[in-house]
Amino acid sequence: INEVIIVDQSTNDKTKKLISKFGKKVKYVYSKIPSITIARNLGVRKSSKKSELICFIDDDVSLGKDYFDKIIEVFNKNSKANGVAGWFAPKNMNREDKIENFIKKLFFIIHFEENKARIVSAYGNTYPYKLDRIINVEWFAGVNMVYKKEVFEKEQFDERFLGYAIAEDTDFTYRLYKRDSKSLFLIPNTGVIHRESTEERYPTKKMSYINQIDHFYFFFKDFDKTIFNKFKFVWSLVGISILRVFKALFSGKKQDRDKAKYFFDSLSYCLNNLDKIKKGKIREFSV
Repeated sequence: INEVIIVDQSTNDKTKKLISKFGKKVKYVYSKIPSITIARNLGVRKSSKKSELICFIDDDVSLGKDYFDKIIEVFNKNSKANGVAGWFAPKNMNREDKIENFIKKLFFIIHFEENKARIVSAYGNTYPYKLDRIINVEWFAGVNMVYKKEVFEKEQFDERFLGYAIAEDTDFTYRLYKRDSKSLFLIPNTGVIHRESTEERYPTKKMSYINQIDHFYFFFKDFDKTIFNKFKFVWSLVGISILRVFKALFSGKKQDRDKAKYFFDSLSYCLNNLDKIKKGKIREFSV
């Protein structure tokens, strides 16, 4: 590892004080604007000119001891590799609920597959519930990603995804995939653990708006407007609506009733502000 850069966007100085104990081994960068895309782009700009690979690790992630050895091995063996990431088991992955996974698959909504990570719609990226070999993928989850630095000469993370974002990692990697469908690799057995920190997350209502708006923007920005893609987008919204209403009616939980209300409120906002969203004005809502 040539250098470690910490981009701090916290509202206190605890991180800065902690990093000061490491001396020059760790480079501290402060960004007053809370945004994961701004932080990542800033980290790239502050990286050493000698750096050939850029690794992004979220603050709620831990890596196995041989993580970097396995990542570098893939780059060395595949000259066309632009990005490599380590597979992790998401906490919300429920392999036993085959019915719900089937329904989500039917409506092109995010679901799980074996040895695949694809983009099937703006709402439907798939992730492996099992990974037993190195595979080419169409997107990375942003918790851990390693790229050739030269990638950022043509592409950057979209800073319109301001603050906490839902689809910023999908947007970036899908753009790379469309440039070269064999350039992204997901590898097993790297010891990646994602603890999904709840720090600095927004209340459920605001998160619902961000989730909806980001997916609308992702669709308008990155998808060809073919009849089939438009159908999948609308069909996904139909499926999500059915699942939200079903849970609200039968789970007995106030949380599910609130989520259904926020979903339809945010959907209404998107439909009434399509022109704004198409232009990238995706953080101008108020809730």
